[in-house]
Amino acid sequence: MFKQITNLHGDEIYLIVSLCIFLSFFILVSVMLFTMKKNFVDYMKELPMEDTERELDKLPE
Repeated sequence: MFKQITNLHGDEIYLIVSLCIFLSFFILVSVMLFTMKKNFVDYMKELPMEDTERELDKLPE
């Protein structure tokens, strides 16, 4: 396995780009989670458990 990694012959840019994409996505999601408001988290947490009829009453006509 390590022989394949050491014999890249110019293809190491793909490894660097994929690592940067992964790290940027991970950092972005982490920042989003830590800056999320508690009200929004509570709303999303209770969303699957709410009654659908009650949700239909809240919809504007």
